[in-house]
Amino acid sequence: MRRSVVTNSRRPFEKPMPTIKAVDGRTWGYARYGEAGGKPVLVHHGLIGDRNIGVIWDDLGKANGLEWIVIERPGYGQTPALAMDRIADWPTMMEPLLTVLGVTGSFAAVGISAGAPYAYALAAGMPARAGRIGILSGVPFIGADRVLAAYPADGQAAYARYAIAEGKALRAEFRAFCADMVATLAEHPHVESAVTAILAHDVAGPAREARLQAIDWGFDRSAVQCPVDLWHSDGDDMVPCAAARMSASGLPKAAWHIQAEPSHFPSEATLQEMASTLGDAELITD
Repeated sequence: MRRSVVTNSRRPFEKPMPTIKAVDGRTWGYARYGEAGGKPVLVHHGLIGDRNIGVIWDDLGKANGLEWIVIERPGYGQTPALAMDRIADWPTMMEPLLTVLGVTGSFAAVGISAGAPYAYALAAGMPARAGRIGILSGVPFIGADRVLAAYPADGQAAYARYAIAEGKALRAEFRAFCADMVATLAEHPHVESAVTAILAHDVAGPAREARLQAIDWGFDRSAVQCPVDLWHSDGDDMVPCAAARMSASGLPKAAWHIQAEPSHFPSEATLQEMASTLGDAELITD
């Protein structure tokens, strides 16, 4: 199975490495792009990623009145590793951080690849504040009926293994995976620096994420009540389009968008469409 990885960029754009302490004392790495003071959009990077998402995001944020706030999840970038029992823990972890980031009202969220479950979690756990979600080549609700069955056999076997594997075994697997990513995705900016940080955390981030995807997320698709726009390619070779479509069919307010380019990586056209959609949306829940 090829795991989901996205590093979106038109050309290198290195953001500084700021950290911030939430009101509960936890330290987080993060970066802001786009229009300062614009509509806040919380961006969740992929399985191999960090705060660096590319200059095109900065351009599109300014053009559409959006401020992208990229939060490095535990074990990525400048955020120390931290245990999580399930993906549903994410909103509780984010609330103290949003306070110090100045995000006090409604927000949108974006989930890129393996970041998708965390965007969904915010919508399910903070329904009064999460006004809209954009999903780019997103990992689907693996535990929903028939979704995992839409994966090829090696993908199904991998998720079965992740659900029961001990931490030591998962870390060994993802150390090898990170080395492979540096070699195969060398043309994508920031892969090497993202992997360097992941290895510094002894791959705690990807190992935890693989396990959390494979077990009960702690909430159902029906709990995601805000509008969700999903962009996916029929030619995605990392997250099968059939699985993503099946997962989306269980979301109450989902809009499906096909990316013409046959890739797991969001194209510039996809990013432009997503930014325009979020820029036009009123971040108000029913």
